[in-house]
Amino acid sequence: MTAPRPSDEAESQDIDIERASTTKYPPITAADPAPSSSQTQENQQFASIEKDQPHPQPQLQPQIPGEDDIPEGGYGWVIVGCLMAINATTWGINTTYGVYSSFYLANNYFDGGSTLNYAWVGGLSVATCLLCGPLANALSRWLGFRITMLFGVAGVVLGQCMAGICKNFGEFLFCQGILFGIGLGLILVPSQPLLAHWFKKRLALASGIATSGSGLGGLILSNTTRLAIDRIDVKWALIINGLISLACLTPAVLLLKGRHKAVGARQAPLELKWIYHLGFLWIWLWAAFTMMAYFIALYSLASFATSALSLPQSKGAALQSILAAGQMIGRPLWGYFLDTGGRINLTIVCYIICGLSTLAIWLPAKSFGVLVFYALIQGMTGGTIWSVSAPLVARVVGVKDLASALSIYWLILVIPALVGQPIAITLLDYSQSHLGRQGAEAYYISIGLCGGMAMGATFLLAGAKRWIQGDWKILTRT
Repeated sequence: MTAPRPSDEAESQDIDIERASTTKYPPITAADPAPSSSQTQENQQFASIEKDQPHPQPQLQPQIPGEDDIPEGGYGWVIVGCLMAINATTWGINTTYGVYSSFYLANNYFDGGSTLNYAWVGGLSVATCLLCGPLANALSRWLGFRITMLFGVAGVVLGQCMAGICKNFGEFLFCQGILFGIGLGLILVPSQPLLAHWFKKRLALASGIATSGSGLGGLILSNTTRLAIDRIDVKWALIINGLISLACLTPAVLLLKGRHKAVGARQAPLELKWIYHLGFLWIWLWAAFTMMAYFIALYSLASFATSALSLPQSKGAALQSILAAGQMIGRPLWGYFLDTGGRINLTIVCYIICGLSTLAIWLPAKSFGVLVFYALIQGMTGGTIWSVSAPLVARVVGVKDLASALSIYWLILVIPALVGQPIAITLLDYSQSHLGRQGAEAYYISIGLCGGMAMGATFLLAGAKRWIQGDWKILTRT
């Protein structure tokens, strides 16, 4: 099946919604000329009354709002603020898992816990989140997106609070990996298409601002979590973060509004046609490699500092905070660039910088100062996938099919999100046990894989660029 290539008109408007007309006016002929004066109209009206015929009234043509009616702001900025709070207390909370796992490993907290096992927990929560795409779309069609998201709030809160009272690793794996992940999915999937209902020209900027909340939440909560663990207990740190999520997520979800009818949006739970859609294919292939690179950097940077360079735990937590600060700055910045220079063009530039910095800065790093510089760049570039996913997919499939395509998009990313960090840990173990490498050298293969996937994925986006343009012209704004 060959997917249609967008025409020149489609480059300025992703989808066309047909205008409905309820009245067809009869053609005017020479035998029945149109009135030429107000007197003639009055005579015809009186003639109609004398014949007991009602005077015909022109009927209005109801119009189905389309993308031309997208407000480009208004209440949309309230949606941006709500999504920013949601990202801060979901993905921002998820970022703190690096702080927790560092404590668990250092104190042998759970029976059966190991470096590889704890790596699976972080990936499992995200993989479960992405796996919920079809379920979230089905529930949204049945109950509405807001009720579905409130179920997600319950999962996020209970997952954290119950993780605080777990006694063994199996219970912890279920609460932190599965229950928390289901909550994330039921919040993430229904909320992703909403900004496209309110923004078109500034969609990437709005998405960047909204997703910067994860950096803001990570920056604040990484430090407060470390403080709570040191001064109270890891159990209460988890419970406190759960209650913070409840306090922020509930009002944010209740304030969200969609314009599903206005844009003609569909929410089909599972349309497999998107897997082989010739334009969308390049997008999800790019995302799969980028997602693996993102999680390797996110979960390995702090352990590299503490294990490879023998820096204290406080330095590792500081790097997580700096990485989160980079996300807070970078996502709105790249959103602005994407709207002005082309969404695909600037995403390619972003991940070339991400890959090069990984190979040229992180790989040879031997000091905390160099890692700080890398953490800032990685935060500004590596997590951009979360803010550009909806704008990129909307650029290819249109707003109408955005929710349906994103459902498949997140489903495809389950395996990359799940295996990224375990692969890095396996390569680390191989370097130590088979190659005899120790310290920073043991991480070389993992870091090389991270940088290589980030850069290599940009060539896949070039395929989507060609599909939209119809040619290989590099400088064309796409």
